[in-house]
Amino acid sequence: MGCLVVGLTGQTGAGKSTVSRLLAAAGIPVVDCDHLAREAVRPGSECLAQLADAFGPQIIQPDGSLDRAKTAQIAFSDPDRLKTLNRITHKAILVLLERQLEDWKAAGERLIAVDAPTLFESGANRFCAVVISVIAPQELRYERIMARDDLTPEAAQRRMGAQQPDDFYTSRSDYVLVNDGLEKDLAEKTESLIRILKEKAGISCVFEKAE
Repeated sequence: MGCLVVGLTGQTGAGKSTVSRLLAAAGIPVVDCDHLAREAVRPGSECLAQLADAFGPQIIQPDGSLDRAKTAQIAFSDPDRLKTLNRITHKAILVLLERQLEDWKAAGERLIAVDAPTLFESGANRFCAVVISVIAPQELRYERIMARDDLTPEAAQRRMGAQQPDDFYTSRSDYVLVNDGLEKDLAEKTESLIRILKEKAGISCVFEKAE
């Protein structure tokens, strides 16, 4: 049997990271595309040079690394700038993603998850046989990102405004997890889904509840 690659995506503040942790706790290798994004813009990389050309040298810190907060501030202030940011970074991330997937497949993994906030927008979904989206009511997501990212109300509104609506995810996904309750409710939904995924991948499911 081959390897089942599962894409995981969703709106900011919806609970995708919680689901990703539960997948990892169940023994499923998870490719964190946020981590790949940081690797893609490491000092001296071609991707970082392209970003500096597009947004100016002020986004580069004295140590040569990307000032992620400043870059986000610039990008989220204008839809065209956000498109430019995504166009440059997505290309570099996809190269790293494909390399990681091939390495894990070669190592014999039969089930892999790809945690990608822009799974569809970047084109990373083309590597995935199954897609899971995590969504939540807007007011809950707003409260979560305000607390999590220490944003001003204005910055939070801009971040929310850049998000895709629910139907963008529901129309493109095989499974949708609605996180509109307590975290334990999301955990229970995720555990049920993990059993389904392991069955699809031909993996016997010995499941231990996450602490």
